[in-house]
Amino acid sequence: MKRATKTLQNVTGAWVADQEVAVSRGKITEYKVRLKVTFILED
Repeated sequence: MKRATKTLQNVTGAWVADQEVAVSRGKITEYKVRLKVTFILED
């Protein structure tokens, strides 16, 4: 969200579209989340 709000204005919400984790030696080492961001366009 921090990155999205740098270039988008009027962000009103977001939802998780997909998620994934990386596992190494039986432990989670990385989280990945794909967000869908909702924003309002102005004229």
